[in-house]
Amino acid sequence: MEIIGKELQKEREARGISLKDISLQTKIGLRHLEAIENDRLDLLPGGFFTRHILKAYISAIGLKPEDWLPKFDLPGLKPPSQEPPGAKKGPPGQKELAADNIKYYLVSQEKKSEPEPEEKRKELPLDKIVWISLSVIVLCLFIFLIYLSIQTTRKNVEARKAREKIQAEVTIPAEEPLVTSEPTATEVAFQPQSVQGLQLELSFDEDCWIQVYADGNLIVDGLKLEGFKIQVRAEAELVINLGNAGGVSFRLNGQPGKPLGKRGAVVKNIRITRDNWTEFLDQGKAPE
Repeated sequence: MEIIGKELQKEREARGISLKDISLQTKIGLRHLEAIENDRLDLLPGGFFTRHILKAYISAIGLKPEDWLPKFDLPGLKPPSQEPPGAKKGPPGQKELAADNIKYYLVSQEKKSEPEPEEKRKELPLDKIVWISLSVIVLCLFIFLIYLSIQTTRKNVEARKAREKIQAEVTIPAEEPLVTSEPTATEVAFQPQSVQGLQLELSFDEDCWIQVYADGNLIVDGLKLEGFKIQVRAEAELVINLGNAGGVSFRLNGQPGKPLGKRGAVVKNIRITRDNWTEFLDQGKAPE
């Protein structure tokens, strides 16, 4: 009997059929199929169940059950042709019904023990990894966008507060009394000729907040960085507000102007007209 299981195994391997394929086809557990090839029929359920398992296994590898079943020397495994004469036969369809019952029994008993296909076990972790990776990436992008939004809002708020603070600290400089005196020879030589309109050239030696109105229209407004230069022209009047008066130098109608205040000083309502523009010139510098 030990030779029979090994012979069946050789027949199966010669046809290139695996036990897993037979298990999927017949719904018989791998441990029962291995028991057949290892000549361990004592591990099978017994009786009709053993006969049905052997018959399904032999048919699955392409052999005829009637040629092989008689080789197994076990009770109940002899084919119907060898039954003694005069034996009672069951009603038609009884054997088929018993085979169906055996099949359902085997499916219910062995279904839990059947191993899960390797392909499915590999696909499930891979799908989980992909979904988890995508979720992490989307979450990181969302957090990054929120961070950028918060930083931008914070900078805008700080800039607005700084402008409001500068405007709140703006003071109006006291007007200096005019002293009439006889003009010196230098002053006489410095007297500019009458001009049409006002031409203002601003140079920023340091960062400075500034507003310039030309004839009532706001022309310059905001923070200007060091090294920035700008020109403004007006017909009758210029009004200047500064947040760092010492950080700005200027030329008025082509002539160098005197300092408008100290470094860091806030000065507002510097009013230059066609009548007083010469008062803002630097008398110590010779006109160019």
